[in-house]
Amino acid sequence: MMDYDTIDDIYLAGKNPEYDAAAKKLLSSKKILAWILKYCVEEFKDSSIADIRDRYIIGIPETASVPVLPDETNAAAMMGTDRISGERTEDTTITEGKVTFDVRFRAITPRNELVQLIINIEAQRSRRTSYPLLKRAMYYVSRLISSQYGVDFDRAQYGKIKKVYSIWLCMDAPDEKGGITRYRMQEEPEYGNVRTDKEDYDLQQVVMVYVAHARADMENRLLNLLGELFISEDNANMKKEALNDHYDIDLNDDEEGLVRTMCNLSVGLYARGQERGEQSGFIKGEQSGFAKGEQSGFTKGRMENSNEIVMNLLRMHMGMDFIKKATGRSEEDIRKLAEENHLPV
Repeated sequence: MMDYDTIDDIYLAGKNPEYDAAAKKLLSSKKILAWILKYCVEEFKDSSIADIRDRYIIGIPETASVPVLPDETNAAAMMGTDRISGERTEDTTITEGKVTFDVRFRAITPRNELVQLIINIEAQRSRRTSYPLLKRAMYYVSRLISSQYGVDFDRAQYGKIKKVYSIWLCMDAPDEKGGITRYRMQEEPEYGNVRTDKEDYDLQQVVMVYVAHARADMENRLLNLLGELFISEDNANMKKEALNDHYDIDLNDDEEGLVRTMCNLSVGLYARGQERGEQSGFIKGEQSGFAKGEQSGFTKGRMENSNEIVMNLLRMHMGMDFIKKATGRSEEDIRKLAEENHLPV
């Protein structure tokens, strides 16, 4: 049974592990993260995209597609690995259960490079859930703070707690109008004028980003960028040109492959297929694990592009078990494709 906290929530195309993995990996690119930080993290509002991308993001942001054993995370962070110091995408406690963050990383602040932020990016297919999504976001920032214990501070060293951001990208903006809303703690003296330093209470912020189709009259460049990337039904080549021309984002081959995978499994294609009743789903039984049923709409596109999807997941260094589960392909098929295309497995 799938863990819907770790897989289903970001299925922007509707419960598709391939799209999930590609979207998370693309969101973890510093080229994209720099734009998100510019418009969502106050500390970077006056910084250039290039500086945020090249100077302020620490290490290589991790995605939830790389599972982390909770008992080993902090130990690995202390010993020194190629992971971001002290960071993990999975946080588990005995009493509170497991939380898997889509993208989690650290950044230094422009004014003081000794000050670090811990930032989490979450992508949601829909803001409509069975629970208030904002409350879940508040829970996430709380976990981002509490999980610093034993990594950034210990015992009574609360002064070392780092500020955290949880940024939620919702792909169904109300009335198809994009928007960004911020939630944070503020100081409000009710009697007298006793105050404290802002850095002692301004420790967590939630930013809700409502993504809609890019529009010429929408001045917010981040919303237009995300709309082009996730909502637009342009093909991969058109998206690549738009990102390059309008946002100075030059996708490498791997990133272009991720965009192509997302286009193959796009939100619009999936939605249209649902409306026409063409979603027959995967049915077990065929040697390759492909779906039987109608060869149209999303199903046909999925079958036609399955080899490319497997290869993209291999390029992303996804594990064999994940690729098998995500695509329905057998290990023999996957290894054969890897060998034919000289890809690591």
